[in-house]
Amino acid sequence: METRKIINYGTWVFALLIINIIWASVANNEASQELNDIDHEFQANREVSLQPVFGSEADLPIEIQSNFVHIDDASRIEDVSWQLVDEDGKVVLSWSGQTNEFVSLDAELPPGEYLLETTIGENILATQTLDVAPFAPIAIWGHLILSILLVAVAFGEVGIRKIISKYNEKTVVKEDKPREFRKTRVGMPEADEANDSPWRDPITE
Repeated sequence: METRKIINYGTWVFALLIINIIWASVANNEASQELNDIDHEFQANREVSLQPVFGSEADLPIEIQSNFVHIDDASRIEDVSWQLVDEDGKVVLSWSGQTNEFVSLDAELPPGEYLLETTIGENILATQTLDVAPFAPIAIWGHLILSILLVAVAFGEVGIRKIISKYNEKTVVKEDKPREFRKTRVGMPEADEANDSPWRDPITE
């Protein structure tokens, strides 16, 4: 019995570990959005929407990667820049540099609508990507809630097993009682025998 109990507890601990590992992978997962790329026409102004998860108003971690290359001459250097503006017209993130520079900027921004404004010259290919981890702000809450739910299920399963075990024990005790101490029920043979009387009706022809 002790071995079975240890195995049972070990299984639940293993399940707790697995579910937290899975959630950690989900929380760190990033959603990528192509803002400008070589396969589509360049857009100087691109709308960026950062949507909250489960109503959370916490800041979302984002990363903007950009690279600019001149079409006619890859070694040609020109000035380029971009800025990210919020709904109030405030610049929340910006960069300025030159072509042939790959840049990656990280920031944490509140959910909302933004506008990416890019300034480049003629015949320049722009590649701009935004990555956001939507579940990162609620990662700790996710671990806590999932762990509590799993523990509740584990203790509930143990409680149900105990209730079933006690019910089975009571049933076995009742069935083991001597026949004369059992309650007679109508239709049972012992009930018919109890009502059997030595006085019978005379046989009439």
